[in-house]
Amino acid sequence: MAIEIIELSEKHRTLLDRLAELIPDLDTQQPQSLQRIFGLGLIALTMQVTSKARAEEKDELVAELGSLARDMVEAED
Repeated sequence: MAIEIIELSEKHRTLLDRLAELIPDLDTQQPQSLQRIFGLGLIALTMQVTSKARAEEKDELVAELGSLARDMVEAED
């Protein structure tokens, strides 16, 4: 999938470009890099949702989300 398929705001594009300056193997023109960024964003969102679910005492959801996030982090390594 080409990056042109995904519509990015100028702010998102700037953020991606700045991240690429700090992460040597990040190429914002490569689908693999964008998939990696998307995956990391999912992990961050999962952590946020997990905190909310924990506060609402939804233990089963917390456990499931935690397990899925761990699997993603391990796959990233």
